[in-house]
Parts: sequence; C-alpha cells; structure tokens
Amino acid sequence: MKDAALPDSLQLPDDTPGSMTSPEATDAAPEPKRRLQSLDALRGLDMLCIVGLDSLARILAQTFPEQASLQTFSEQFGHKAWEGFALYDLVFPLFVFIAGVSMAFSLLKKSGEPGAWWKTLLHLYKRAIVLILLGCLVNGALSWNPENMRFASVLGLIGISCAVSGTIILLVRKTAAVAATALLILGGIAYLQFNFGDFTPEGSINAIIDRSWLPGILHGGGYDPEGLLCIVSAIALALLGYTTGAALKYKECTPLMRFGFIFLCGAALLSISLVTAEYYPIIKRIWTSTFVLAAGGIGMFLLALFYLVIDVWNLRAWSFPLKVIGMNALFAYILTSLIDFGTLNERIFSGCAELLEPDYAPLFFAASYIILLWLLLFGMYRQRIFVKA
Repeated sequence: MKDAALPDSLQLPDDTPGSMTSPEATDAAPEPKRRLQSLDALRGLDMLCIVGLDSLARILAQTFPEQASLQTFSEQFGHKAWEGFALYDLVFPLFVFIAGVSMAFSLLKKSGEPGAWWKTLLHLYKRAIVLILLGCLVNGALSWNPENMRFASVLGLIGISCAVSGTIILLVRKTAAVAATALLILGGIAYLQFNFGDFTPEGSINAIIDRSWLPGILHGGGYDPEGLLCIVSAIALALLGYTTGAALKYKECTPLMRFGFIFLCGAALLSISLVTAEYYPIIKRIWTSTFVLAAGGIGMFLLALFYLVIDVWNLRAWSFPLKVIGMNALFAYILTSLIDFGTLNERIFSGCAELLEPDYAPLFFAASYIILLWLLLFGMYRQRIFVKA
C-alpha cells in the first residue's frame, strides 16, 4: 500500500494528524504543513519496548548479573503482579494516549463538509472492527467454539476505545467539555470499583462484569486486563490524549508555552495518582482511575519532552530510527506476534554468533533481532509502504 494514509490510532498521515496547522479555515494563505515528528518518534519508542528492547534488557541483566543498574532496568520490562506499575505496564496505555493526541489533529478536520460527520463515524467503527479481528488473530487460532477463544485483546481495546472516544469528541467538540467528560468517566469508574466489589483479581467489579458478560477465555482467569470496564477506562485515557493534542494546536501560545503547559498538566495528573494511591490503588490489570491518571500524566511528560527536543529545538536526527518504527507500528506488532521472527533472525545471524563466546550469543541475537526488524521497516519506509487498519 504505497502512499497510503495511516490509521489515526497507531500512525500519523503526512497530510493530516501530523500537521502543525489548524484545521480551521483562514483568509490568509495556507501555511506549509509540518508533520509532528515527536509523535512518530514516541510511538516508535513505545513499540520498540515490546518488539525487542524488552528481551534485550532481560538478556543484558542475565549476562551481567553484577550490574545493579541493568537489574533495575530489566525489572521495568515486566508487569507488576497487581498493584503499582512498571514501564512495561504503560506500553499499551501509551498507544491509547497517542491515539487520542492524533485525533486532535485529524478528527474534526473535514467535519464541516457534507456528510463528513457520518463518514468519520463510519471510519472509526470500521477500523475498530478490523482491530478486534486482528486482536483475535493475535490471541491464537480462531475457533468455532467461542469458549475456546479469547475475544478481548490489546488491539480490540485500542480500536473500541478510539471509536467511542472519537464519537464523544465529534458530539462534544469543545476541548474543555472533552476533558470534563474524561474526568466524569474516571469518577464513574472509581465509584463502581469502590462500591461494587473490591480490589482483588476475583472480587473486583471488573472481574464480576467480565465473568458475566465477556464471552470466551479470560486472560486473568477470573478477569481480563482488556475487559469491558477496562475499555471504558481506556476511553477516558484517549480523551486525555485528545486534550493534550488540542493544547499542541493552540495558536495563542508559543511552542515553549505549549511544552510547559503539557508538562505541568502531566505532573499534576501523576501527582494526584500517586497521592491518592494509598486509598485508591494503582492497578493496571483492572485500569483503576488512578492508573489512568498515572498513564496520562506520564504520556504528557514524554510527549512534552519529545515535542520540545524534536519539534521545537529541531533536534531530529537521533529520533529517525524511532520514527521508522513508529510509522509502521501496527505492522511491527502483527509481524512479531504471528511469525517466529526470532527463528528467522537466528538462521540469518547464526554464523556471526559462532564467532562469539557462548555466553554472549543470546545478547548478540537480541540485538540482531532489533536490527533485522528495523531494516525491514526501513525498507518499507523508503518505499512509502505503510500498513493501516
């Protein structure tokens, strides 16, 4: 698919979501459109964490067990058993946040054209259906017996949450109202989790709803981390992403003011989450409101820093490898989920590995895995082949 437009939820097309110009019409001559490079790079870093960097971190810790810093770094690439969060717990929520940011640049761009509202809505839900089906495929072989399938998935959560949040944005439109809607959703989630069930894997309201209404296999046994109520929490996170993207578009502020505002908002959300965590635990597996606030705050932190360095200071060369991954994030995820890419990597580089000490071979293969995948994505980038949902 050469020169194809990329999906708003995982990519940014060259002519819309990455544009730094406002979608509103003006009497002045149109400004040249400049892609928001920082969002591509941040998406690439996020995807890199699950398509190679996680394995590299673990193998580094195993190869050099005396290095305390490597042990600490490796621990961040594992999920928390229940309460708290590590870097790895934020990977997929960050995709939801980034999707919301993208919608701030693309969703309302052509909303004034005849029939555009319904076309946009149809596009959102068609993409959600595609991502749900891809998520089922990633989960495992499709089965005629629904009890043998896991219907909930990361891709499904992203697709549904983006479709519903996009619908809310189209209906509400005003940024302040969108932010208020996100907070209302989080308040509703908190009310349900406090008053119906508890904060245990089997007794939470998430588990009760999933066991009652979600068909098929549940990933957590009695609950699913991408279950029904988790999707509702993800909708709020996407809306927080949208408000962040709206702040990046605000013409009355200088770029440094945009950076400062988003950074401070991220600090506020993260602080609220950490301060209240003693009473309302941060639990990624059931997407508590405190977890959503933490994920949103860290997402704002990261995007603000990337925006400052890449788009404001124009220091971009270092981010190009991340951009290559970010512009084909969906393809990278599907490829590494469905194909034994590790075996292919070992077949290609096994001769080189024989030249090394046996203790260092796993480290070499972990690094060559990332390089091989990047070279494939770079080839697609050069040919302008971008896989979309």
